[in-house]
Amino acid sequence: MKLFRKGSSGREVADIQQRLSSAGFLDPSCPEVGEAMFGEVTESALKAFQQQRGLIADGIVGQDTWRSLVEASRELGSRFLYLHEPPLRGDDVSELQRRLNGLGFYSGKEDGIFDSQAAVAVEQFQRNCGIQADGIVGVKTVDSLLRLSRVTRPTSVAPVHESEKGLPSGGVDGRRVLIDPGHGYPPDPGEVGPSGLKESEVAERLAELLGGQLVAAGALVIYSRRRGEYLSESERSKLANAQAVELLLSIHLNGSVDANARGASSFFFSRGNYRSPYGFRLAHHVQDELVTRLGVPDCRAHGRAYPLLRETRMPVVIIEPAFITNPEEEALLQDDSFLNGVASAMFEAARKYFSGVPSRLEQ
Repeated sequence: MKLFRKGSSGREVADIQQRLSSAGFLDPSCPEVGEAMFGEVTESALKAFQQQRGLIADGIVGQDTWRSLVEASRELGSRFLYLHEPPLRGDDVSELQRRLNGLGFYSGKEDGIFDSQAAVAVEQFQRNCGIQADGIVGVKTVDSLLRLSRVTRPTSVAPVHESEKGLPSGGVDGRRVLIDPGHGYPPDPGEVGPSGLKESEVAERLAELLGGQLVAAGALVIYSRRRGEYLSESERSKLANAQAVELLLSIHLNGSVDANARGASSFFFSRGNYRSPYGFRLAHHVQDELVTRLGVPDCRAHGRAYPLLRETRMPVVIIEPAFITNPEEEALLQDDSFLNGVASAMFEAARKYFSGVPSRLEQ
């Protein structure tokens, strides 16, 4: 799709501004809104929106940001919700999931996707309330949800329910793991370092090294793509779901306009009152291993709602072990010993995860 950024104008910008205003991020009386001009105020509002939604806060409206803007305009009760292919998505769905989970009806992770798990929870709620149990969220169901939610505490049974199913134990042997090297050149190199090193190529090398260690430990490893192949995030999510893997490790590198930015980060799924107990544990194992083994600065593990984290049905962690835009870290990413160290850190984190070892923040 066409990208919209600072300097853009026209009816599409007016639509973006209206959605930002409805979401509470942009003052509708701002002169930029009256002129349908994408200026500094709109850019600042968009970045704040992106930050809240777990998107890359670059101030640019691309496919993921536009989808989130559309979803943010959905309010519970504004439309009927039911099982559909493709699944219905939006903030109305995540609000439904939040309220159902808060009432003890497990509707899955609060990802804003109306799937079979959400439909089952709706039917259970309807039976409990004496409403026709058809799995369709209409006026009566919404009214009952709102009425009961006013007398309950805002919480979620989702993390507890998932943890009760049993966090993994027993080790790596026999586990199905999907390794996802980010981007794919051509056409998408990802971030590019000062000397021209491409994020996609480093991710491919790290994926090979990590995969070799997992296979040696008895795991069944699946790769999301081959060298030089490109897949969208949606295609990667569909592949992981279709392969029924137990874990997805997505390898990326960070980038910044500040050449001094450095360090390692990891990301797990989190949205609203929900955070993935599996992703939380693994992401913190990854961070601890990278920082301890390689001595890189700790940029911490963060909960986000990136599409790959949100649309998958297994624990997923996105790993960024270094800033490729930092000259010193770019040089390290061309050093085999450093790359082997990164792969070993990721492997050890996966081993601890599959062995049932709690992360440092859980102990």
